[in-house]
Amino acid sequence: MAENYIKMKNELHKKKLKRKKFVKILMAFIVLISVLITLCLKLSYFNVEKIEVVNNKNLTKEQIVKLSKISQGSNIFYVNLKESRTNLLNNSNIMDVNIKRNFPSKIIITVKERDAVFYIPKDSKFLIVGKDGVVLEEKGTIENTKLIKLDGIDVKTVVVGKKLNVQDKRAIELIGEITELYNLNISKYSITSVNMNNLLNINIFYNNMCVKIGTSDSLRKKLNKALNVIDTQGLIDKKGYIDVSYEGNPVFCIEK
Repeated sequence: MAENYIKMKNELHKKKLKRKKFVKILMAFIVLISVLITLCLKLSYFNVEKIEVVNNKNLTKEQIVKLSKISQGSNIFYVNLKESRTNLLNNSNIMDVNIKRNFPSKIIITVKERDAVFYIPKDSKFLIVGKDGVVLEEKGTIENTKLIKLDGIDVKTVVVGKKLNVQDKRAIELIGEITELYNLNISKYSITSVNMNNLLNINIFYNNMCVKIGTSDSLRKKLNKALNVIDTQGLIDKKGYIDVSYEGNPVFCIEK
């Protein structure tokens, strides 16, 4: 009995010692982690030295960094990535964004911008429109761009950052179709303007040559017909029209 009691007492003592040792190690670990965290938050080693912007086309690096509200010299751990992402997505040019820390002192901002495709004249300025019908911005000039002029839109209802306010949804669908064809175009001729005043009588222009489309049905087929006529007849620098709004051979007329 006495031997068992002593043995049990020794085991309990050993367990207490182990528990105390574990608690000491745990406390030391917590203190170490706390010290490391404090150092990370205080040391200039973890201050943001470089902000890299990837995949931007329309917006400059400086514009994107300013929109993100991330500043050089701030501690990399203090940077609120979620808040910065929200700030950037508030800009109508940006469709999506990913921000990540690259330790010890670099932030990488990867953006996906909406493609600017169209412009709408408004007084002495221009409204820039993306492929999904979103008005991206208002600019003072469109020099050195290859944007397509968009006619038939009421500019009084246009709001930057919002989709074009059109009564007929087919107008937005047409914008998307034309954008797709514009991006796929491998010919030497480019669309210069689109008139959507009447969606049953759509006109698409290659310089001064008007292509009468009619409705947007079989748009690609109709434009291919028109481009073939422009090319074979040498009409790109002429003024007139090509009618492809019906089945059969297209009719064209040149103004003298």
